Amino acid sequence: MKHKKIIKNKSGESFGVALAAIFLSISIFSIAFISEGSKITGFAVKENVDVNVQPILVMFKDVNSLSTLAAGNYYIDSDGIVYWMDDESKPAIAKVNFVDESQKNRQIYIDDNGRVGYVLNPIS
Repeated sequence: MKHKKIIKNKSGESFGVALAAIFLSISIFSIAFISEGSKITGFAVKENVDVNVQPILVMFKDVNSLSTLAAGNYYIDSDGIVYWMDDESKPAIAKVNFVDESQKNRQIYIDDNGRVGYVLNPIS
């Protein structure tokens, strides 16, 4: 009589080990995020830090050099800061070093060909 080797199916054991590892991970993360009363949960640290983030602005020589910006609506304030008006947050994106008085506090439009024009009826 020939003896046959019996090969056990180890996929059930692997599944059990994986399930135990997942349960252990969930348990560790749950303990890490338990809060004590009204304190901050997890490993977060509460600090009273006054952070004043200054945006990095692209510098331009004059208003005509803004033609390299993407097409859209822009606003130039009295300090020469250029804001993108097509985004709700109206981010500051550039700084113009030389701005005539007639160009300050004006909304401009840059078309697809890079032409800079002044908006007569500004969008509110």
